[in-house]
Amino acid sequence: MSVRKTGTRKSTAGKSSSSQKRSSSRSSGLFKRKKIKPKVKLDTDRVVKLCVIIVVFCSLLILGVLFIPDGQLENVKEKTPVTKDGRGETNRRKESNRETKRKRDRESESENQSKKTDEEKPVEIKPRDDEKDEKPQEKPAQEKPREEKPQEKPADEKPREEKPQEKPDEFSDIPAAVNGAQIVFVFDDGGQNLSHLDKFLKLPFPVTIAVLPGLKYSKESAAKIRASGKELILHQPMQAVNTAVNPGPGAIKPEMSDDEVISTLFRNIEEIGPVAGMNNHEGSAITADEHKMEVILKFASENGIYFLDSRTNKDTKVPYVSNALGFSYYERNGLFLDNEKTRANALTEIKKNIAKANKEGYVVMIGHVWSADFLPQLLQDLYPVLKQKGYVLKTVSDCKGKK
Repeated sequence: MSVRKTGTRKSTAGKSSSSQKRSSSRSSGLFKRKKIKPKVKLDTDRVVKLCVIIVVFCSLLILGVLFIPDGQLENVKEKTPVTKDGRGETNRRKESNRETKRKRDRESESENQSKKTDEEKPVEIKPRDDEKDEKPQEKPAQEKPREEKPQEKPADEKPREEKPQEKPDEFSDIPAAVNGAQIVFVFDDGGQNLSHLDKFLKLPFPVTIAVLPGLKYSKESAAKIRASGKELILHQPMQAVNTAVNPGPGAIKPEMSDDEVISTLFRNIEEIGPVAGMNNHEGSAITADEHKMEVILKFASENGIYFLDSRTNKDTKVPYVSNALGFSYYERNGLFLDNEKTRANALTEIKKNIAKANKEGYVVMIGHVWSADFLPQLLQDLYPVLKQKGYVLKTVSDCKGKK
C-alpha cells in the first residue's frame, strides 16, 4: 500500500514526543506498558470492486429465483440444508402442509363426485367409537325385509295333487240329439300317407274312409282300413269342370268311351277292393254328365257297391239318373270339415252339421286324411259328448240316408 508523505512526518513527530513521555513515565514509575495494535487501512479501490461483485451476485441470485419454474423451486427448497436456527425444518413443514392441503382438496373433489353418483343409495349412519358403548347401533333408514324360508313339510305328508286348469268347454252348446240323430264321418284322399291314416283308424267309433287308386300307399292303406274294421270305399277320380285341375291316376274323363270308363273302374276296384262303395274325387264335370253317370251307376249296381255323391257340383245328374234307372244312392248333405285347416273352424262346421242331423235325422259330412294334425284329436275329444247327448255314429252304408 502507498502511504502519503505528510502522514509519515506527523507520525515521526508523534513518535519522538511519545518516546519522551515514555522515558519520563518510566523514570517516574507511573507509566504502565500497553500493547498497541497497528491500525490497518484498506484500499478504497478494492472495497469498491468487492461491493460491485457482491451487488452483481445478489442481483443474479434474485433474477434466478424469479425465473426458476415452480417444480424446480420446490426441489431446491427440499434440498435446502438444515441450519442451526431451524429454518430448513420450518420450510419442510410448510411444504408438507401445502402437500396435505392439496391431497385434501383432491379427496374432497373425489368425494363430491362420488356423492353425485350415490345420491340414490341409502346412507348407513355409523356410530362413533365413543358412542358404541353408550348407544346401541341404529338400523339404516331403509331396511330390507328378511327373506322368509319356505316352511319345510313333514316327511310323512304327501304333496297335494294340483288340479289341471279347466279349459272353457267348447262343446257346451251342443244340443241333445233329436230322435237318435245319426252322424256319418267320411274321410277322403286316403293312400297318400300311412301315418296320417293311422290317426283316423284309432278313432273309437265307425267311420268311412275313401282311398285314391294308383298311389304309392293305395293298396296298403286299403288293407289297413279293412283290418281295422272301418268301412272302405273307392275314391274314384273324375275330371273337374276346371280342366287345369289334374284329378290324378285312374281318372274318368269326358272324352272316354263307355268301355274305357268301365275298364278304368274295374282296374281301380281290383287294386283297392273289395270295397263297400265309391264316391267321386273332384268330378264336377263328370257328375254333371248324364250319360257318363248312367254308365257309372250301372257298374256300381252290377258289382254290388253303392255310389256316394260328394256333390262337388250343384248341377249334379246323380239324383235324376238314379231315379230314372231305379238305383239307390247316397249324398253328402253336410258341410266339408276342413276347407279351412283349423280346429276351431272344423268344430264350427260340425256344430252346423249336427243341427242338420237333428232336422233331417242324419248328416253325412266329409273331411280329409291330410287334416291329421288336428281333426282326429278333435273327434276324440268330441265323441264322449256326442255319445252322452244321444247321437248315433254310423258308416255310409249303415245310415238311413239312402235315396
